[in-house]
Amino acid sequence: MSHLALENNSAAHDDEYRALAPILSSAEKFFIYLKDGEYDAVWDSLSENSHKVIIHDVYEVTRKINGEINREDIIKDFNSRGRMFANYWNSFHRSFDADMVLEHSEWEMGVIRKDEAEIIITHNDSQGPTILKMRKEHNLWRVGLAETFWQRKALNLLHFIFQ
Repeated sequence: MSHLALENNSAAHDDEYRALAPILSSAEKFFIYLKDGEYDAVWDSLSENSHKVIIHDVYEVTRKINGEINREDIIKDFNSRGRMFANYWNSFHRSFDADMVLEHSEWEMGVIRKDEAEIIITHNDSQGPTILKMRKEHNLWRVGLAETFWQRKALNLLHFIFQ
């Protein structure tokens, strides 16, 4: 998956491994869950900000398509893994090839801070890397999906999902 330059010193190597392993493991598990269609685990792997952004985007698109909708109903649907939740992740799964990241990319650690980290993912055919943003929340490393990938194009995807 990744090539990491670790110091030769055994103690330093152990400390660095203990710091990096949870970050890399959380990111890798997210993409594996996505690939395997384990959407409960995908949702649980995301940062709180990604949750908020996804809920907001689903709300905006659903409101445009269906008129009146309550944001709390969308939150309840996602929390109970309802129809909107399933539709969202099934569509996301169809439009995103997790193997691109898992099998056909190189991973390197970028900046690591107390509650934030970056994983530099370079796909074999790409001209530049993607910087995967990770957030440490409630003592767990979570994927910043929205922080990494979101653009206004996400709303176009949502229009497609809910039509």
